[in-house]
Amino acid sequence: MKQVISLDIGGTNLRAALVDSDYHILNVVRMPNRCYGDKKKFYSNVIEIIQQLEPDFDDVINISLGVPGRVRNDGFIEGLANVGISDINLVRVLNRKFHKDVYIRNDAEMGLLAEAVLGEGKGYDGVYFITISTGIGGAFAFKGHLKNYGKEIGHIPVLIDDNYYELEKMCSGEGIKRLCKLYDLDVSSASEFFSMVRSSEKKSLVVFEKWLEIFSRLLRYVKRVYNPDIFTFTGGVFKNKDLIFSRLKEMNPDLNMVECYFREDAGLIGSAVYGFSQMEEEE
Repeated sequence: MKQVISLDIGGTNLRAALVDSDYHILNVVRMPNRCYGDKKKFYSNVIEIIQQLEPDFDDVINISLGVPGRVRNDGFIEGLANVGISDINLVRVLNRKFHKDVYIRNDAEMGLLAEAVLGEGKGYDGVYFITISTGIGGAFAFKGHLKNYGKEIGHIPVLIDDNYYELEKMCSGEGIKRLCKLYDLDVSSASEFFSMVRSSEKKSLVVFEKWLEIFSRLLRYVKRVYNPDIFTFTGGVFKNKDLIFSRLKEMNPDLNMVECYFREDAGLIGSAVYGFSQMEEEE
């Protein structure tokens, strides 16, 4: 059976999988992304994680990956802010190394494809996908097709107490630490922050309410611009979905919001969907 080498590149971890045409994950490997600011090390890490899969390249039709940044139509990556590098020709590097076609899209777009084609968005016309982890990404599909309008929601400005900040810098897994500082609360990680919320620590509850308010404004903005039938959510921050979802739904009762069917595998499955779709187009 034909396979796609599928990669999900995040600011914290790299994940790679062999996925067959029935969208079964045959093998998966993971490594920390510790190459901030070092493009050569980034290239070598991506090559290494593919090699760790030990694929039979006779069965592999292409390599398909999602990255947390802006990608041109030819797969050239303009920049990965969470990795600290720019002008990244990963298509050429991987093509020369493995002699396979290489396809690259924004990671939110890849996760969206998984949900729109196979997951919670299947059967809906408009699907909006949001991932909140080291960074924040979002993408929209209509009737199973990506609709890229050039907007990266993680980088839109948000108003917080009379000052504007970049959404990702204040509300992502890393950004929560900065948001806490605005309210005189020092935390070392998002995990520590949500633990404090669970313990009903007063300052953390104030920050949590502000975080929910900002995200509600974001959801209302997306609703106005895209009018999706369903929102699907994933990412490391949504490990705290028991805290987050009930409140977001309470604040936005008219929005259809669900956790991704594929959860943190959405990026891997979506990249495979894209890879197999490219084979079909070529045929």
